[in-house]
Amino acid sequence: MSRLRVAVVGATGYVGAALVEAFGKHPDYEVVPVVRAHHERLRTAGGYAVLVNAACPSKRFWAEHNPAADRDETVTRTEWLRDAWRWDKFVQISSISSRTQLDTVYGRNRAAAEQLCTGTDTFIVRLGPMYGGDYRKGVLADMAADRPVFANGRSRQSFAPVEWCAEWIARHSGSSGLREVGARNTVTLAEVRDAVGSRSEFAKDYVDDQFPATVTESDWPDAATVIDWLSRRRINGGPAN
Repeated sequence: MSRLRVAVVGATGYVGAALVEAFGKHPDYEVVPVVRAHHERLRTAGGYAVLVNAACPSKRFWAEHNPAADRDETVTRTEWLRDAWRWDKFVQISSISSRTQLDTVYGRNRAAAEQLCTGTDTFIVRLGPMYGGDYRKGVLADMAADRPVFANGRSRQSFAPVEWCAEWIARHSGSSGLREVGARNTVTLAEVRDAVGSRSEFAKDYVDDQFPATVTESDWPDAATVIDWLSRRRINGGPAN
């Protein structure tokens, strides 16, 4: 029996790379990594059972200073993938920020992209804060390097391993509707900083809570596990595995 073709757009990105690996573990799937240089060739190479859009940029600071470019990369690209590619199931990788940060360019553009993703043939996955993999930027990298953290220490976040998030998406790629995915509980940024002995200071007044609003499962990860990961990163002076 032939395997189902799954195209992962943004295959070299942080989440995209994890998705390529996760789908690749399933014997029923033939994974097609999609990068910008091969868009046209892969677009015309036939239809896909699942088309995963993991290409929306994750650069919040960049988005605020480049709103038009961020909209092109997020909203316009999503529209193009849905209209110009052939697929049976469309999976949109989004962010909890599309609900919690509508006062920012980043949050508004991701919410606008979600509005394009309708129908029973579409599944929207909003991801919360993650760690692991090729983690290079974000609050955890700042804590590891004792740099200022541009958030409030009281912010509650549902840190989950990116590998676990990718595996969850691969298992549920046939679903429809919208789901927010992350840890089953939260930890504050101040708790993480203090537990790993970071000297970072919090440089923002606003509280940036990032955790699923919908019901989580009892077997989802424990957010506090990020402390062990970050402790190893600080000891090793680089990414922890």
